Amino acid sequence: MGNVSVFVDESGIIAKHKSQVNNYFIITLLFVRDEDINVVKNSFKKYRLQIAKRKQELMDALTTNKEIKGSAVSEADKQHIYEHVIAKCGDKFEIGIIMLNNRRATKKFRSNSSRAFNYLIKLYLQKVFVDSDMFKDLDKLSFFIDERNVATESKYTLQEYLNTELNLLEHFCNDEIVVHYYDSKKFILLQMADFISNTCYRKWQKKFDDSGNVKLLLRNTLKGKPFRFPFVHKNLKTEYTDSATE
Repeated sequence: MGNVSVFVDESGIIAKHKSQVNNYFIITLLFVRDEDINVVKNSFKKYRLQIAKRKQELMDALTTNKEIKGSAVSEADKQHIYEHVIAKCGDKFEIGIIMLNNRRATKKFRSNSSRAFNYLIKLYLQKVFVDSDMFKDLDKLSFFIDERNVATESKYTLQEYLNTELNLLEHFCNDEIVVHYYDSKKFILLQMADFISNTCYRKWQKKFDDSGNVKLLLRNTLKGKPFRFPFVHKNLKTEYTDSATE
């Protein structure tokens, strides 16, 4: 059986008003086979604790809130975590990074953030995840999304949308795709997705020194690069809203 869980976090916003400069919205998807969840979870937990013990404010946050937000941790400290987790169990998880450029996306696309979010997830599954080894024996695909990032009225729409688009006329996986919304405090791997999402947002949106973390993380993506939307072909200078990544 191939049961895969996907832990999803996001950074930035899908902007309704167009910016004159590049303005990014990042979605991070952390794919883990169910039998490997504990290995990846315990590894991230171990090395995050090592960092927290070095700084009292991080240890206080972990003790009080049961989590440390990625935005509270420096990229130098994150590097310690990423390097050790990837070295220990990098073969047991795959990272997906969706990079929406608000400036290049159409006004209509940006007008409904929930629909845009759902479409980007579906497009990534169709264009990238289908080439993954995890997809080849896929029985069940379960999404875990931080409930604090989702409006109440938007819940349940992603599950219905993915099953309609991917499982109704095509055979994407043997079982129904399911989507769960939980508080990230209760799921360590949602917290790991938050760290990764924040790292990418800092690098691309805020131009922070990322200590080489994005390059390191991209090595654990399927194609070694983010899934950019919209994709602009450099030679033809033509914008595609439903093409594969650059």
